[in-house]
Amino acid sequence: MSHQNFVFWRNQHRLTSLVVGAIFLMTTGPAFAQFKPRDRKPASGHSRAGGSRGCSSNGDIPLTQLAPQTFIGKTASTRPILAWYMSSSQNVRFRLAEFDSSNNPKQIGKVKEIPTIVGINKLELPHDYPELTVGKTYLWQIAIDCENDTIVRRAEFTVTNPQSLAKNQFTSIPESVNYYAENDLWYEALAEALKGTDNGKLGQTGATLVKNLAESEILIGKDVEQKNTQQRIEYLQKIASDR
Repeated sequence: MSHQNFVFWRNQHRLTSLVVGAIFLMTTGPAFAQFKPRDRKPASGHSRAGGSRGCSSNGDIPLTQLAPQTFIGKTASTRPILAWYMSSSQNVRFRLAEFDSSNNPKQIGKVKEIPTIVGINKLELPHDYPELTVGKTYLWQIAIDCENDTIVRRAEFTVTNPQSLAKNQFTSIPESVNYYAENDLWYEALAEALKGTDNGKLGQTGATLVKNLAESEILIGKDVEQKNTQQRIEYLQKIASDR
């Protein structure tokens, strides 16, 4: 082979390698998150799923927290972002409590009235509440008033040590969502997924997470509690489908 032909062949080979490499990168980008928590410590009876339809009518999805409810969720933030679904735009009352050494929830701060929109709502822990403590378990509650009832939803979470997490520089939302989901940090994973959405929507990444959340809930307790949990799972699946 002449020197000229060898150079041409080598350049063509390099060009082919670059094209194949680019196609490989395009087809193997970050997959959507899979939230499959390894540690699902059952939540206390304070956050068991209720059976009320939550002021909804005509088949609407009721007030639904987008967080683990049958087990204790995790966050590495001392001011986590909390999210829930509404089928109407009425105000909710937000309340936060910390579990004491006897596993009883003690309220922190004052009850706060929060305006909402139809669809996905999110709230960063307000700055007139104290920062949360690593290692402590908390209960967050939202409530709405119906015509003849008050509907209350509760979920529990533990604040983990953020120092145990790598200081990653993420290049995309799916990448950061995957990282947090793989580390069982539900609240960070959903907050990242919601960064790229607006108008009360979940978006594709958020919808995948909520489907995973529905699959991760635990059917525990009595028949009535299991029925309520199964109903909540169905609501989560519908919320994910509507995205």
